[in-house]
Amino acid sequence: MKKHIIPISIIALTILIWIITYSKLPSELPVHWNFNGEVDGYSSKLNAMLTQVAIMVLIYVSIAFLPKIDPRKKNYKYFSSSYQLIYNALLGIFFALNVLMILYGLGYDIPMSALGTVIIGVIFIVLGNVMQRIRSNFFLGLRTPWTLSNDEVWKKTHRFGGKLFFGCGIILLLSTFLSGVLKQTIIIAVLAVVIVAPYLYSYWQFKKLS
Repeated sequence: MKKHIIPISIIALTILIWIITYSKLPSELPVHWNFNGEVDGYSSKLNAMLTQVAIMVLIYVSIAFLPKIDPRKKNYKYFSSSYQLIYNALLGIFFALNVLMILYGLGYDIPMSALGTVIIGVIFIVLGNVMQRIRSNFFLGLRTPWTLSNDEVWKKTHRFGGKLFFGCGIILLLSTFLSGVLKQTIIIAVLAVVIVAPYLYSYWQFKKLS
């Protein structure tokens, strides 16, 4: 039960903050911002609250109980602390996003574009630090046909992926100080690299071993 205390506390604190500030919030809240930090999506405050809390609950339920139905569930005991760190960090980031949304709705000047890049960068750095400790499973990690079919390919791909995600996270943090087209280009390029590179790398490693 101890492993559930932190995620449940994060969700409960999020709900409490919504309840405390709800009456002070405008009827419509901004819920999405573009690359330039301009609001391009609104929702009623009730819908925003319910949606955000529901997402956090779904994350908690999914990540907490998916190992129970994974055919490779025995592997989770080898990276249980890293697994917990990942989903606690993910919930922590959604908690921060909720707080930022509420503060923005209350009229505070929040630089959402810059903070959004920082949040993504932090996610990548956290993943980069723990990725090489993740053992083969069907729900978490760099799951390609080749990593799932060979434990050695899984191990090498996640070692490579850990360095890649960490490096890309640093680049995203540094890009916070940029603006305009250059910043957008860097973010899109980084996202493309972290999606495509591990996929190609796992295939290359599989071919080397076959």
